[in-house]
Amino acid sequence: MSDQPFVPGRKSANNNAILKAAFIEIEQSFLELSRSTSIPVQQVINWFLKSQGRTTVSTNFWNIYARSYFKNHTEQELAHVGYKVPADGGSLGMSIQTKCYNLFKEAFPDTYKDILSVHDEVKMLSASPQTVSQRAQEFQKYYQRMFSIVSILPSRLTACCALTVFVIG
Repeated sequence: MSDQPFVPGRKSANNNAILKAAFIEIEQSFLELSRSTSIPVQQVINWFLKSQGRTTVSTNFWNIYARSYFKNHTEQELAHVGYKVPADGGSLGMSIQTKCYNLFKEAFPDTYKDILSVHDEVKMLSASPQTVSQRAQEFQKYYQRMFSIVSILPSRLTACCALTVFVIG
């Protein structure tokens, strides 16, 4: 770890370019490690951070699914298990949501975490007030993230299409 203090202020255009190129190389390294070990990228990153004495925050994908994704796609998700939204607006049982979640994971075994993460991020971004500049920066960040996700899935057309439909639709 570096003993250097944080650098205040904005990064120069030159530093931004250097960092961007380095981050692409780092990401490619993580992707290659993931491919060669058959370990999910997020797990590789978490193990790397842990090996360097840094803490990691684990994402609870069930919570994202149940509290956000399922809520926004209730009809679609219930259709997968042969149920309909109760006409009286009553609540659904936890076992039905669990069935839906398990089918969701089966339908997108390699990408369900990415789909849920992006859904959660889009929801957070759309809820928070931002300036035009902040929105442009966030858009660029998520555009690059989507590009990296899609670039590692060339043989998984179904997952790519689902992610595209989710982001656009």
